Amino acid sequence: MKRFILLVFLVFNYLIIFAQEPFYYELSVALPINTDANSLYIEYEIAGIMFKDSLDLGGKQFTFNKTLPQPVAATISINSNKVEPISVMLANNSLNITIRNNSISVGKSKLQEDFLYLTENDRIRPTYFPLYGELSAKNDTVGLKKLGVVFDSLKNNDITKSYNYFQANKTSLLSLFSFSRYTTFFSDYSKIEQDFALLPMWAKNSPDGKNILAKIEGAKSAQVNTRAKNFVQQSLTGQSISLEDFEGKYILLDFWASWCAPCRKEHPNLIRIYEHFKNQNLEIISVSLDSERDRWQSAITKDNLTWTQVSDLKGQQNGIAILYGVQSIPTNFLINPEGIIIAKNLTSEELYEMLEKLIGE
Repeated sequence: MKRFILLVFLVFNYLIIFAQEPFYYELSVALPINTDANSLYIEYEIAGIMFKDSLDLGGKQFTFNKTLPQPVAATISINSNKVEPISVMLANNSLNITIRNNSISVGKSKLQEDFLYLTENDRIRPTYFPLYGELSAKNDTVGLKKLGVVFDSLKNNDITKSYNYFQANKTSLLSLFSFSRYTTFFSDYSKIEQDFALLPMWAKNSPDGKNILAKIEGAKSAQVNTRAKNFVQQSLTGQSISLEDFEGKYILLDFWASWCAPCRKEHPNLIRIYEHFKNQNLEIISVSLDSERDRWQSAITKDNLTWTQVSDLKGQQNGIAILYGVQSIPTNFLINPEGIIIAKNLTSEELYEMLEKLIGE
Protein backbone atom coordinates (compact mmCIF):
# COMPACT_ATOMS: atom_id res chain seq x y z
CA MET A 1 0.00 0.00 0.00
CA LYS A 2 2.84 2.37 0.90
CA ARG A 3 4.52 1.63 -2.43
CA PHE A 4 1.26 2.39 -4.25
CA ILE A 5 0.89 5.71 -2.41
CA LEU A 6 4.52 6.61 -3.18
CA LEU A 7 3.99 5.76 -6.86
CA VAL A 8 0.86 7.91 -7.02
CA PHE A 9 2.75 10.77 -5.33
CA LEU A 10 5.62 10.57 -7.82
CA VAL A 11 3.27 10.42 -10.81
CA PHE A 12 1.30 13.38 -9.42
CA ASN A 13 4.46 15.46 -9.06
CA TYR A 14 5.58 14.45 -12.53
CA LEU A 15 2.29 15.67 -13.94
CA ILE A 16 2.58 18.95 -12.06
CA ILE A 17 6.05 19.57 -13.44
CA PHE A 18 5.21 18.76 -17.03
CA ALA A 19 1.63 20.03 -17.13
CA GLN A 20 3.10 23.49 -17.65
CA GLU A 21 4.60 22.48 -20.99
CA PRO A 22 3.75 24.01 -23.32
CA PHE A 23 3.04 27.32 -21.64
CA TYR A 24 0.40 29.75 -22.85
CA TYR A 25 -1.03 33.22 -22.56
CA GLU A 26 -4.48 34.65 -23.13
CA LEU A 27 -5.30 38.23 -23.84
CA SER A 28 -8.52 40.26 -23.91
CA VAL A 29 -8.76 43.92 -24.93
CA ALA A 30 -11.14 46.68 -23.81
CA LEU A 31 -11.42 49.70 -26.14
CA PRO A 32 -12.98 53.13 -25.65
CA ILE A 33 -15.87 54.02 -27.97
CA ASN A 34 -13.84 56.53 -29.96
CA THR A 35 -10.29 55.44 -30.70
CA ASP A 36 -7.84 55.36 -33.56
CA ALA A 37 -6.35 52.06 -32.38
CA ASN A 38 -7.01 49.29 -34.88
CA SER A 39 -4.02 46.97 -34.27
CA LEU A 40 -2.40 45.59 -31.13
CA TYR A 41 1.02 43.92 -31.18
CA ILE A 42 2.68 41.51 -28.74
CA GLU A 43 6.44 41.23 -29.32
CA TYR A 44 8.88 38.94 -27.54
CA GLU A 45 12.15 37.09 -28.06
CA ILE A 46 12.85 33.41 -27.44
CA ALA A 47 16.32 31.95 -28.00
CA GLY A 48 17.33 34.87 -30.20
CA ILE A 49 14.25 34.71 -32.44
CA MET A 50 11.81 37.63 -32.44
CA PHE A 51 8.07 36.89 -32.48
CA LYS A 52 5.25 39.33 -33.17
CA ASP A 53 1.65 38.33 -32.48
CA SER A 54 -1.14 40.75 -33.35
CA LEU A 55 -4.84 41.48 -32.97
CA ASP A 56 -6.97 43.18 -35.62
CA LEU A 57 -8.95 45.53 -33.39
CA GLY A 58 -10.58 47.17 -36.36
CA GLY A 59 -11.97 43.80 -37.30
CA LYS A 60 -13.35 43.39 -33.78
CA GLN A 61 -10.76 40.83 -32.68
CA PHE A 62 -10.57 41.49 -28.95
CA THR A 63 -9.28 38.15 -27.64
CA PHE A 64 -6.21 36.09 -28.40
CA ASN A 65 -4.51 32.97 -27.04
CA LYS A 66 -1.33 31.17 -27.91
CA THR A 67 0.95 28.42 -26.60
CA LEU A 68 4.58 29.20 -25.78
CA PRO A 69 7.66 27.03 -25.24
CA GLN A 70 8.56 29.01 -22.10
CA PRO A 71 7.52 32.04 -20.04
CA VAL A 72 8.74 35.20 -21.72
CA ALA A 73 8.80 38.97 -21.23
CA ALA A 74 6.90 40.85 -23.94
CA THR A 75 6.11 44.35 -25.15
CA ILE A 76 2.52 45.31 -25.98
CA SER A 77 1.90 48.25 -28.30
CA ILE A 78 -0.72 49.67 -30.66
CA ASN A 79 -0.53 51.38 -34.03
CA SER A 80 0.17 54.81 -32.56
CA ASN A 81 3.50 56.44 -31.76
CA LYS A 82 1.71 58.67 -29.23
CA VAL A 83 0.97 55.73 -26.92
CA GLU A 84 3.86 54.26 -24.94
CA PRO A 85 4.22 50.44 -25.13
CA ILE A 86 4.02 48.45 -21.91
CA SER A 87 6.05 45.46 -20.71
CA VAL A 88 4.33 42.31 -19.46
CA MET A 89 5.17 38.73 -18.57
CA LEU A 90 3.56 35.97 -20.61
CA ALA A 91 3.42 32.90 -18.38
CA ASN A 92 0.26 30.79 -18.09
CA ASN A 93 -1.84 33.89 -17.52
CA SER A 94 -4.84 35.83 -18.77
CA LEU A 95 -4.10 39.50 -19.44
CA ASN A 96 -6.84 42.11 -19.43
CA ILE A 97 -5.63 45.00 -21.58
CA THR A 98 -7.31 48.39 -21.50
CA ILE A 99 -6.56 50.86 -24.28
CA ARG A 100 -7.27 54.54 -23.83
CA ASN A 101 -6.50 57.38 -26.22
CA ASN A 102 -3.15 58.03 -24.57
CA SER A 103 -2.21 54.85 -22.72
CA ILE A 104 -2.24 51.05 -22.45
CA SER A 105 -2.72 49.33 -19.11
CA VAL A 106 -2.86 45.74 -17.91
CA GLY A 107 -4.83 44.25 -15.02
CA LYS A 108 -2.97 43.61 -11.78
CA SER A 109 -1.69 40.20 -10.70
CA LYS A 110 1.07 38.89 -8.43
CA LEU A 111 3.04 37.74 -11.49
CA GLN A 112 2.89 41.17 -13.13
CA GLU A 113 3.71 42.96 -9.88
CA ASP A 114 6.83 40.80 -9.43
CA PHE A 115 7.78 41.34 -13.07
CA LEU A 116 7.44 45.12 -12.73
CA TYR A 117 9.53 45.00 -9.55
CA LEU A 118 12.33 43.16 -11.36
CA THR A 119 12.24 45.49 -14.37
CA GLU A 120 11.83 48.79 -12.50
CA ASN A 121 15.22 50.12 -13.61
CA ASP A 122 14.37 49.47 -17.27
CA ARG A 123 11.90 52.33 -16.97
CA ILE A 124 14.36 54.58 -15.12
CA ARG A 125 17.36 54.31 -17.48
CA PRO A 126 15.67 55.94 -20.51
CA THR A 127 15.08 59.11 -18.49
CA TYR A 128 18.87 59.62 -18.50
CA PHE A 129 19.38 59.01 -22.25
CA PRO A 130 18.79 62.65 -23.31
CA LEU A 131 21.37 63.77 -20.75
CA TYR A 132 23.80 61.13 -22.00
CA GLY A 133 23.37 62.48 -25.55
CA GLU A 134 23.97 66.07 -24.42
CA LEU A 135 27.07 65.18 -22.43
CA SER A 136 28.46 63.08 -25.28
CA ALA A 137 27.88 65.87 -27.81
CA LYS A 138 29.81 68.29 -25.56
CA ASN A 139 32.47 65.66 -24.76
CA ASP A 140 31.85 66.41 -21.09
CA THR A 141 34.01 63.67 -19.57
CA VAL A 142 33.32 64.79 -15.99
CA GLY A 143 29.55 64.70 -16.55
CA LEU A 144 29.76 61.37 -18.34
CA LYS A 145 31.77 59.91 -15.47
CA LYS A 146 29.11 61.01 -12.97
CA LEU A 147 26.38 59.59 -15.18
CA GLY A 148 28.36 56.35 -15.40
CA VAL A 149 28.16 56.08 -11.62
CA VAL A 150 24.36 56.36 -11.87
CA PHE A 151 24.19 53.62 -14.50
CA ASP A 152 26.49 51.39 -12.45
CA SER A 153 24.23 51.89 -9.45
CA LEU A 154 21.19 50.86 -11.47
CA LYS A 155 23.04 47.81 -12.77
CA ASN A 156 24.12 46.73 -9.30
CA ASN A 157 20.56 47.20 -8.06
CA ASP A 158 19.32 45.00 -10.93
CA ILE A 159 21.78 42.27 -9.99
CA THR A 160 20.87 42.36 -6.30
CA LYS A 161 17.10 42.39 -6.84
CA SER A 162 17.05 39.63 -9.45
CA TYR A 163 19.53 37.43 -7.54
CA ASN A 164 17.57 37.71 -4.31
CA TYR A 165 14.29 37.03 -6.12
CA PHE A 166 15.73 33.94 -7.80
CA GLN A 167 17.10 32.56 -4.55
CA ALA A 168 13.71 32.99 -2.86
CA ASN A 169 11.55 31.84 -5.80
CA LYS A 170 13.38 29.05 -7.64
CA THR A 171 10.14 27.33 -8.73
CA SER A 172 8.42 30.54 -9.83
CA LEU A 173 7.36 31.13 -13.43
CA LEU A 174 9.77 34.07 -13.18
CA SER A 175 12.72 31.90 -12.11
CA LEU A 176 14.28 31.73 -15.59
CA PHE A 177 13.67 35.43 -16.17
CA SER A 178 15.18 36.53 -12.83
CA PHE A 179 18.11 34.12 -13.33
CA SER A 180 18.80 35.65 -16.75
CA ARG A 181 18.52 39.19 -15.34
CA TYR A 182 21.48 38.84 -12.99
CA THR A 183 23.63 36.35 -14.88
CA THR A 184 23.66 38.54 -17.97
CA PHE A 185 26.29 40.66 -16.19
CA PHE A 186 28.69 37.75 -15.61
CA SER A 187 31.87 38.15 -17.67
CA ASP A 188 32.67 34.44 -17.23
CA TYR A 189 29.51 32.45 -17.88
CA SER A 190 31.04 29.23 -16.58
CA LYS A 191 30.59 30.62 -13.05
CA ILE A 192 26.78 30.41 -13.24
CA GLU A 193 26.72 26.61 -13.58
CA GLN A 194 25.78 25.95 -9.94
CA ASP A 195 22.88 28.41 -10.05
CA PHE A 196 21.72 26.98 -13.38
CA ALA A 197 21.42 23.58 -11.69
CA LEU A 198 18.87 25.12 -9.28
CA LEU A 199 16.43 26.02 -12.06
CA PRO A 200 13.25 23.93 -12.44
CA MET A 201 13.32 21.30 -15.16
CA TRP A 202 11.01 23.26 -17.48
CA ALA A 203 13.48 26.15 -17.41
CA LYS A 204 16.49 23.95 -18.18
CA ASN A 205 14.62 22.33 -21.08
CA SER A 206 13.30 25.62 -22.49
CA PRO A 207 14.85 27.17 -25.63
CA ASP A 208 16.54 29.88 -23.54
CA GLY A 209 17.63 27.30 -20.98
CA LYS A 210 19.32 25.18 -23.65
CA ASN A 211 21.12 28.25 -25.00
CA ILE A 212 22.28 29.16 -21.50
CA LEU A 213 23.68 25.64 -21.03
CA ALA A 214 25.46 25.90 -24.40
CA LYS A 215 27.03 29.18 -23.28
CA ILE A 216 28.11 27.64 -19.98
CA GLU A 217 29.83 24.82 -21.84
CA GLY A 218 31.32 27.34 -24.26
CA ALA A 219 32.71 29.46 -21.42
CA LYS A 220 34.19 26.41 -19.71
CA SER A 221 36.09 25.51 -22.89
CA ALA A 222 37.21 29.08 -23.69
CA GLN A 223 39.45 29.77 -20.72
CA VAL A 224 42.97 31.18 -20.79
CA ASN A 225 45.55 28.62 -22.04
CA THR A 226 42.94 26.71 -24.08
CA ARG A 227 42.77 26.56 -27.87
CA ALA A 228 40.49 29.10 -29.48
CA LYS A 229 37.61 27.44 -31.34
CA ASN A 230 37.26 28.08 -35.03
CA PHE A 231 34.14 29.72 -36.44
CA VAL A 232 32.72 31.04 -39.69
CA GLN A 233 30.45 34.07 -39.85
CA GLN A 234 29.44 36.72 -42.38
CA SER A 235 30.96 40.17 -42.69
CA LEU A 236 28.95 43.28 -43.63
CA THR A 237 29.75 42.63 -47.28
CA GLY A 238 28.59 39.02 -47.07
CA GLN A 239 32.09 37.53 -47.00
CA SER A 240 32.56 34.36 -44.93
CA ILE A 241 35.14 35.11 -42.25
CA SER A 242 36.89 32.31 -40.38
CA LEU A 243 39.20 32.51 -37.38
CA GLU A 244 41.56 30.21 -39.28
CA ASP A 245 41.90 32.90 -41.98
CA PHE A 246 44.14 34.80 -39.57
CA GLU A 247 46.31 31.91 -38.43
CA GLY A 248 49.80 33.06 -37.43
CA LYS A 249 48.62 36.44 -36.13
CA TYR A 250 47.78 37.84 -32.74
CA ILE A 251 44.01 38.19 -32.76
CA LEU A 252 41.80 40.25 -30.51
CA LEU A 253 38.37 38.61 -30.62
CA ASP A 254 36.10 41.46 -29.54
CA PHE A 255 32.38 41.17 -28.69
CA TRP A 256 30.21 44.30 -28.84
CA ALA A 257 26.90 45.73 -30.13
CA SER A 258 25.63 49.05 -31.43
CA TRP A 259 23.39 49.42 -28.36
CA CYS A 260 26.24 48.81 -25.89
CA ALA A 261 27.38 52.23 -24.64
CA PRO A 262 30.48 50.90 -22.76
CA CYS A 263 31.56 49.04 -25.93
CA ARG A 264 31.33 52.12 -28.11
CA LYS A 265 33.00 54.26 -25.49
CA GLU A 266 36.07 52.01 -25.86
CA HIS A 267 36.19 52.27 -29.66
CA PRO A 268 38.48 55.35 -29.79
CA ASN A 269 40.99 53.48 -27.58
CA LEU A 270 40.70 50.35 -29.71
CA ILE A 271 41.23 52.40 -32.86
CA ARG A 272 44.48 53.83 -31.48
CA ILE A 273 45.69 50.35 -30.50
CA TYR A 274 44.82 48.91 -33.91
CA GLU A 275 46.56 51.74 -35.79
CA HIS A 276 49.66 51.26 -33.66
CA PHE A 277 49.91 47.46 -33.94
CA LYS A 278 48.15 46.51 -37.19
CA ASN A 279 51.45 46.33 -39.06
CA GLN A 280 53.01 44.29 -36.25
CA ASN A 281 51.02 41.08 -36.71
CA LEU A 282 47.80 42.14 -34.94
CA GLU A 283 44.28 41.64 -36.28
CA ILE A 284 40.98 42.48 -34.61
CA ILE A 285 37.81 40.51 -35.26
CA SER A 286 34.75 42.22 -33.81
CA VAL A 287 31.64 40.10 -33.31
CA SER A 288 28.43 42.11 -33.06
CA LEU A 289 25.53 40.96 -30.90
CA ASP A 290 23.17 43.14 -32.92
CA SER A 291 19.96 41.84 -34.43
CA GLU A 292 19.35 44.71 -36.86
CA ARG A 293 21.72 45.11 -39.78
CA ASP A 294 21.12 48.85 -40.27
CA ARG A 295 22.01 49.68 -36.66
CA TRP A 296 25.11 47.50 -36.82
CA GLN A 297 26.27 49.11 -40.06
CA SER A 298 25.51 52.64 -38.84
CA ALA A 299 27.55 52.13 -35.66
CA ILE A 300 30.55 50.81 -37.64
CA THR A 301 30.43 53.84 -39.92
CA LYS A 302 29.86 56.39 -37.15
CA ASP A 303 32.66 54.97 -34.96
CA ASN A 304 35.10 54.70 -37.92
CA LEU A 305 35.89 51.01 -37.36
CA THR A 306 38.19 49.67 -40.07
CA TRP A 307 39.00 46.15 -38.89
CA THR A 308 37.12 42.89 -39.53
CA GLN A 309 33.45 42.90 -38.47
CA VAL A 310 31.14 39.85 -38.37
CA SER A 311 27.64 39.01 -37.14
CA ASP A 312 24.82 36.55 -37.75
CA LEU A 313 22.31 39.19 -36.48
CA LYS A 314 20.92 36.83 -33.83
CA GLY A 315 21.48 39.24 -30.95
CA GLN A 316 22.50 37.65 -27.66
CA GLN A 317 22.26 34.23 -29.33
CA ASN A 318 25.05 34.98 -31.81
CA GLY A 319 26.69 31.68 -32.77
CA ILE A 320 30.22 32.78 -31.86
CA ALA A 321 28.99 34.23 -28.55
CA ILE A 322 27.46 30.85 -27.69
CA LEU A 323 30.63 29.06 -28.79
CA TYR A 324 32.74 31.23 -26.46
CA GLY A 325 30.14 31.50 -23.68
CA VAL A 326 29.76 35.27 -24.05
CA GLN A 327 26.73 36.82 -22.34
CA SER A 328 27.86 40.25 -21.18
CA ILE A 329 29.60 42.81 -23.37
CA PRO A 330 32.13 44.23 -23.90
CA THR A 331 34.10 40.98 -23.75
CA ASN A 332 37.35 40.11 -25.50
CA PHE A 333 39.85 37.28 -25.95
CA LEU A 334 43.49 37.73 -26.99
CA ILE A 335 44.67 34.79 -29.11
CA ASN A 336 48.33 34.15 -29.95
CA PRO A 337 49.69 33.04 -33.38
CA GLU A 338 49.47 29.39 -32.26
CA GLY A 339 45.72 29.75 -31.68
CA ILE A 340 45.86 29.72 -27.86
CA ILE A 341 43.82 32.12 -25.74
CA ILE A 342 46.41 33.99 -23.69
CA ALA A 343 44.17 36.61 -22.01
CA LYS A 344 40.54 37.66 -21.76
CA ASN A 345 38.53 40.73 -20.79
CA LEU A 346 41.49 43.10 -21.10
CA THR A 347 40.99 46.82 -20.64
CA SER A 348 42.43 48.99 -23.41
CA GLU A 349 45.37 49.89 -21.14
CA GLU A 350 46.07 46.24 -20.33
CA LEU A 351 45.77 45.28 -24.00
CA TYR A 352 48.25 47.96 -25.09
CA GLU A 353 50.78 46.97 -22.42
CA MET A 354 50.50 43.28 -23.28
CA LEU A 355 50.88 43.87 -27.02
CA GLU A 356 53.82 46.20 -26.41
CA LYS A 357 55.61 43.36 -24.60
CA LEU A 358 54.62 40.73 -27.20
CA ILE A 359 55.07 42.53 -30.53
CA GLY A 360 56.06 46.15 -29.82
CA GLU A 361 58.93 47.55 -31.79
